[in-house]
Amino acid sequence: MGMFESDSLLGITIVIYLTAAAAALIFCSRQRISILLTQGLCMLAGISGAASAIVFLMSKNTPYSLDLFLSPIPYLSLSVTFDGLSAFFLLILSILVFSVSLYSMGYLAHYVGKRNICIYQVLCILFILSMLLVFVAGNSILFFMAWEVMAVASYFLVVFESEEKETRKAGLIYIVMTHISAALILVALMIMYQYTGSFDLSHSSSAIPQNIKNIIFLLFLIGFGTKGGIAPLHVWLPRAHPAAPGPVSALMSGVMIKTAVYGLLRFVLDYLGVATPWWGYILLALGIFSAVMGVLYAFISKNIKRMLAHSSVENMGILFIGLGIVLVSTAAGAKEVGALALMATLLHCFFHAIYKGSLFLSVGSIHWATHTKNMEELGGLIKKMPVTAVLCLGGALSIAALIPFSGFISEWLLYQSIFSSFVLGQAGLNILLIITAAALAMAAALSSGAMIKLFGISFLGRPRTVHAESAVEVPVVMNIAIGVLVTLSLLFGLFPRLAVNLFGGIVAHLQGVSIGNRLSGNFLVLSFPLQINSNTLSPGLALVMCGGVILIVLVALRCIGGKYTKRVVGTWDCGFKTLTPRMQYSGRAFSKPLKIVFRIFITSTRELKREGEALYHPTSIEYNVKTESALEKYIYLPFIRGVSAMSEKLKFMIQTGSVHAYLLYIFIAVLILMLYNRMD
Repeated sequence: MGMFESDSLLGITIVIYLTAAAAALIFCSRQRISILLTQGLCMLAGISGAASAIVFLMSKNTPYSLDLFLSPIPYLSLSVTFDGLSAFFLLILSILVFSVSLYSMGYLAHYVGKRNICIYQVLCILFILSMLLVFVAGNSILFFMAWEVMAVASYFLVVFESEEKETRKAGLIYIVMTHISAALILVALMIMYQYTGSFDLSHSSSAIPQNIKNIIFLLFLIGFGTKGGIAPLHVWLPRAHPAAPGPVSALMSGVMIKTAVYGLLRFVLDYLGVATPWWGYILLALGIFSAVMGVLYAFISKNIKRMLAHSSVENMGILFIGLGIVLVSTAAGAKEVGALALMATLLHCFFHAIYKGSLFLSVGSIHWATHTKNMEELGGLIKKMPVTAVLCLGGALSIAALIPFSGFISEWLLYQSIFSSFVLGQAGLNILLIITAAALAMAAALSSGAMIKLFGISFLGRPRTVHAESAVEVPVVMNIAIGVLVTLSLLFGLFPRLAVNLFGGIVAHLQGVSIGNRLSGNFLVLSFPLQINSNTLSPGLALVMCGGVILIVLVALRCIGGKYTKRVVGTWDCGFKTLTPRMQYSGRAFSKPLKIVFRIFITSTRELKREGEALYHPTSIEYNVKTESALEKYIYLPFIRGVSAMSEKLKFMIQTGSVHAYLLYIFIAVLILMLYNRMD
């Protein structure tokens, strides 16, 4: 019965999305009605999709298939297969779609009469539907078709505000990188077909030799890693996410980059199988590098959306660390450790989508109200936008992995899986695990610092510019949408057993081991002891203990210091007569010590401009610091210059303007194809 209900709800969800797209087109000339109707239908589709996923996950997790298109031509029939992994990612997509659609009812109001909202909404629905089909594709053909539609639709959404040069540049870099990703994935899929003779993802991969599986794994790793924004393949992400509208950024960071995690789980863990541990070692190394590099650049960013984009690079690194432990443990036969790491990875993937979505929507509200993304032009917003400030703080506490929000749960489980992996007894792996634990600790500390910077510089103090001074609270529907996500983050932080029970079947299917019975605690109380190898911690108990310690310290200070007396004194003004907003602590000053410590990874160019004739008493001084990515400066840019120079030289050799030369090229190409076909 449960399977039938999930089946029906999935079909209803797809129909509602198509209806929403039709509504956007029909009411194209009446923009406000179009927004309300289209976004309302998308909210309904989000509810239906979430219900479909939850019904399936709470049932016996029996996969089912649906035929979307039957064709007499071989390989052109399109079918979807719905299993636990599909349901998990559909749930993430549906939750974000619901909140983003509700948020868009207020956000799109400032586009009315200025832009083609009809095209924007149709592109958004196409983007959402393509991600849905990526998660439920039953064969490689449908998967790749949906993957390409997802790439193209997201590109047009990134460049929606195309009048800005920086936006067009971000779109160009994004479309190039995403098609490199698609090309590598396509090669891997064709190699799989070459050996199995089938595009069906349920087909066995036993016919593929191990050395060929290694090649396929590397192709998938680079292809999916590029789409996921894993360092050093992340150059598109810090540009594309800030350029896109706020709701699109939330979908891209919350869902789209997670398609990389889905692809690795589906094609590597589930389809290819893991027979060698070095696959996991590579993922661990990439995860460490991405987590550290991502959080470093998030810490120093002054663009609030770029900061969150770099934070996504960091969290993708954390997810790759989890996947790496899964692959290493699976290859070593330690299925229980692998199951624990997989549960931690799934939880972090789910929770990150929720709280990162809330943060992107929060900074979207800041941009909506102030018309700037520059943190140095903000300040004092807590008085202008108090509700947005509280909601943004909730998302910041979640991503900083602080109790009682959900970010703590997944990262603590990941630490448990790291410590549990020492039982594998491999010296080289143990060293890598120690480095991993240290890198995660540093990333967590720097992530907390980055969130302090985001909230403190943006919301506290006094307004630095007229942008902040004239800010007003955003429409209530926008705050309700953010509130839904923040509430979910708090709910799963307090009652994590809800998520563990919901996703336990996925872990059992992929690893053959149930991990839920090893995680003790009752979700009906504010406690969730995580017990692995006798290591126990209850977030609820830890919260109570921290509160108790703070209370004891306050009482002790009161007893020692005596009665509290209120004193009112002026703020130290550095010898000036009056304080101005320019004297406030800036985000650049906040991150300066970190830039000095990690200057090997963070390169900066400085420019000093003086006006006036006097050397020591100029009329004005302007000091600008521009941060550059070391990866781009020393790897990507030299590579691009080399390719451009080679292309210029080859252009004169190939583009001769002679028809005879072109006919010769065609003849040689046909000859090579004939020889290849004969060898095959």
